[in-house]
Amino acid sequence: MCSGKKNVVKKEVGGDGGFYYGRVVELTDESFDATIAKYDHILVDFYAPWCAHCKRLAPELDAAAAILGGEDSDSSQQQQQQSSLVLAKINVEKYAKIASQFDISMYPTLKFFINGFPTDYNGPRQARAMVSYLRRLSAPELEVFSDELAFRKFLTSSVAGGGPELPVFVGFGLETELVEGFFQKLAHKHRTRAWFAMLEDFSQRAMVDFDFDKSPAIVVFAQQQGGGGELVEYGDRTVFYGPFEEADVVEFVEQNLLPLVTSVVSMENVKQLQEDGRPIALAILESDITTPVSKSFLRKMKAAAPAHRSFVFAHVVASEWPAFIRPFKVLAKPKSKSKSSSSPSKEQLLLPTMVIWDGQFYVCSDNPAAFVGDSIELEISKLLQGFKDRSIPRHKLKGPSLYERATENISLTLTYAILIAAILYTLLSSLDWSAFTGDRHVVDNDAAAGGEGRPPVVAQKRWEDLRSAAQALSQTSAVDKED
Repeated sequence: MCSGKKNVVKKEVGGDGGFYYGRVVELTDESFDATIAKYDHILVDFYAPWCAHCKRLAPELDAAAAILGGEDSDSSQQQQQQSSLVLAKINVEKYAKIASQFDISMYPTLKFFINGFPTDYNGPRQARAMVSYLRRLSAPELEVFSDELAFRKFLTSSVAGGGPELPVFVGFGLETELVEGFFQKLAHKHRTRAWFAMLEDFSQRAMVDFDFDKSPAIVVFAQQQGGGGELVEYGDRTVFYGPFEEADVVEFVEQNLLPLVTSVVSMENVKQLQEDGRPIALAILESDITTPVSKSFLRKMKAAAPAHRSFVFAHVVASEWPAFIRPFKVLAKPKSKSKSSSSPSKEQLLLPTMVIWDGQFYVCSDNPAAFVGDSIELEISKLLQGFKDRSIPRHKLKGPSLYERATENISLTLTYAILIAAILYTLLSSLDWSAFTGDRHVVDNDAAAGGEGRPPVVAQKRWEDLRSAAQALSQTSAVDKED
């Protein structure tokens, strides 16, 4: 995460001397309306200085502004497209009038203004994904090209791709009625999840380059990532030759909105997968996708995915998100201590492996060690078929137990314990102890029975003992905190 770039190269806008690309513009009561009116597309962060969520979002906005400012690309075409997209923020505590005008009650609240009209921003909040999302919102729903060269520039530019999560659906030689009908409707419906384009005239070279051999056709391009995370040219392509009935085209588009294999790195990715509605074939990798073992596994998954469109495929790296994979119980517990080590062996993952998960139940292979070498594809197919015909036992996905939650972060658990002890001491200290040291008496059993009995004894000592015990407890908590 970028924590705000201080040395961003700023580009002055139209000589107004006040606003620059490459940074987030700070708005005020006086400048708000004029700024909104000036730019076609502007994202505004309504924040409060004390809000922890706002503080976490701020560096992501700074990084996104730097990307939009052109630091990551020297493409003149991209810079021209970026010229109408600006990021801004306003302190709602300092400028309460603006907050009231837009009914801001939660922080941070993001609103995207298109030609002056506000809409709620519900997109991603990580810098690169945010830029991709905003670029898509700022572009036409359906791009129509009559010139093949212009289309190629659109397809290969980062403006069109913006991020590996946005596929590009391109219609080659589609009839006008189809384009103006449901293809346009699909572009409107999935505007924030994909790009849609039409190429009216194309050469034989285009058919070779884009892997289709007849028209009409719809080709979906899924952008790939390089080993270091950099974006590279479009690689995965799927071609649809019909039938061009609405139901068939809708099914094709909706099954290809996600990549062949989605990388799971956050709850945002998990939400996208669950919203798709199909069961998730989740690969659990031991190391990142740059290692030979991980590359081989993902290559086999991509080969299997087109034949199993009733599933959505994804992968997660165990070391990067252990809390996410723990409920799947894909752990192997050693039977004894390691002879070569003086300490007990810890639970170890048998990786790589795969689980099929429908949101509530999951299945896993009874032979996870088989996910190596040439047997990977066969094992994947067996697992998928076993999920379909219920020949493999299903397990209910359960959250971590109280003990697992408590021991997942020992330092956090100790902090909570100390906090509870401190609160208890504060409450006991705030009591009015004089209420317990007045004329409260204890009558012994003989006196209660009508006998002579002993004279009443004042209960003050007992309450003093109780107070001393409470003080001792708080002192013990203080010592633990110092340790």
